[in-house]
Parts: sequence; C-alpha cells; structure tokens
Amino acid sequence: MNETQAPILAVENLKKYFPVRQGFFKREQAPVRAVDGVDLSIWPRHTLGLVGESGCGKTTVARLILRLLDPDSGIIRFNGQEISLLDEQRFKPLRKQIQMIFQDPYSSLNPRMTVAQSIAEGVRIAGIRENTAQRRRIEQLLSMVGMPKASADRYPHEFSGGQRQRVGIARALSVAPRLILCDEPISALDVSIQAQIINLLKDLQQELGLSYLFISHDLNVVSYICDHVCVMYRGQIMESAPAAEIFENPQHPYTLKLLAAAPNAELVGKAESIPPLATNPAAAQSPCSFAPQCPEFAPACAHEPPALRVVAPGHFVRCLPKAG
Repeated sequence: MNETQAPILAVENLKKYFPVRQGFFKREQAPVRAVDGVDLSIWPRHTLGLVGESGCGKTTVARLILRLLDPDSGIIRFNGQEISLLDEQRFKPLRKQIQMIFQDPYSSLNPRMTVAQSIAEGVRIAGIRENTAQRRRIEQLLSMVGMPKASADRYPHEFSGGQRQRVGIARALSVAPRLILCDEPISALDVSIQAQIINLLKDLQQELGLSYLFISHDLNVVSYICDHVCVMYRGQIMESAPAAEIFENPQHPYTLKLLAAAPNAELVGKAESIPPLATNPAAAQSPCSFAPQCPEFAPACAHEPPALRVVAPGHFVRCLPKAG
C-alpha cells in the first residue's frame, strides 16, 4: 500500500452487543458480544480479507459499516469522514459510495422485477433519469460483468447462480461506489463458477479503482484476492497482517487452526504440527476468548487479557508473548 495515502475506510474499537433474555420473566443475561473492539483499515484499490468461522461477527461488521446496524461504540471513518454517528438523512448521500454484494444472489434480487428494473433503481440514484440513457447504462453494466444485453429483460429465476451473482455485482456498480463489501460472494456458487466471479472482481477493481472488504471462510480464495487479512474470532481480531505474511508466518493459534483445516496443502505450512487442545480448567475462566481451545494455553493466559501487539511490520497478533 502507499503509505502517503489515507485509508478509504478506518474502523476503530467498533463494538456491537446483542442482549439475551431468558426465563419466564425474560431477565437479561450476559449479552452476545458480536463485535468486540474491532480495528481495521482498507486502502484505495486494495482488498481486505475478513476471515473466521461462522458466527464470529464478520457479517455484523459489514452491516455496521453500511449502517444497517448502529454501533454501540467505536468510530467508522469513510474517506476521512466519521459516519458512525450520522443519522439516516445525513448518511444517505454517502450510502451509494458503499455497496454490498450478498452471499445468496437469488434472495438478494426481487423475483418480480426484471434485471433491468433491479439495476435501474441504482442508475436513477446515480443521477441518470432519462429512459434511453438509463437503458444504455444498464446494458453497459451488464456488459462489464460478462452478461449479454438481452438479459436485461429477463427475471432472476431464468439465470444460473453465477449469472445471478453477476447481476448482483452489476446492481452494486450501478451507483458508482468506491467501496464494496463482499459478504461470502461465492460460497453459494458451484466451484467451477467461483473462480470466474473472483477474477471478475479483480478485473473490476483494476478497471474502476474499487476497494473491497472481502468476507470469507475460504482461505484459498482469500490468499488469491486479498492484499491484507484480518482473522476474526468471537467478535475480535486475533491476527492482522499482509496476506503473504499471514499465510507464510501465522502467529496466532487460531490462525494455525484455520490453516490446518484448509483443503489446499500449500496453505498448511507450519500448521501441520498443531499440538493437542488445552485441557486446563483455568482456560474456561480466562479473559482470552480463544483460551478454551488454545493448544498453547499458559498460566499467564488465565489472568492477563491479550491485546493486539506488533510481531513484525504491519503484523499484529492478539496473543501473549510466548515464553522463551
């Protein structure tokens, strides 16, 4: 990345807790800490990968950035402007600069609207009102994502999953965004189609100067498309580093666990020799959320909450220094 540039998106200490009520009287229990102090940055024309198992808070982070949810605390800066406290009226002009590509391309499209009608909504928001100009722009967007012009008058059920995702991408591009949040954009697609969509996203990034937040649990895909990677577990960033560094020199036990589970042997590296999980009862009371699963649990982990610390330039890990 260019160190003289400011990030297009900067998130600092972002938190979102969801209350849990149980029992006949619906008494409030300990909340679910869906996002618990997340920091991340995305630079122009770069892709940040956010990885972790299902339920770790990845999608909640995206919804907070897009202001579909209001954060409990923390700062979200987009293009230098703090947006975390903006009400809907003040945030609306910025909304078209941040778009989202959803996991399920079928459920994200209105089955009663043609492709042209779905994309036309964004085209009108972008300021194109005249019908002929709208149609020309819709056909241009479809061509950019590899769809024929004739597909504009067809309905979502007439397309394959990969084609529907291309339509979803065209719809996201219709408002000329600067940042696109990609929420598991290929997980619902056939393996043979996934590479086509990933390459399309890379080509569009080069052509349009886009920045991506790429949410995924597929490390093979993340290693291919992302410039920087954040590993998330139970609402916290456990490790953050340039993509090459995090795959060649993983530091957090959870990152090692994810790499060991990756089907691609090239990503495994030193993760092949992960020791057995911790059995110390003190781990259950540790302030570290990963302690009950950690194979490297130590006495200090039972008392001291781990903070992100620097282990190499641009490489951060939420883990206490190992003894020796």
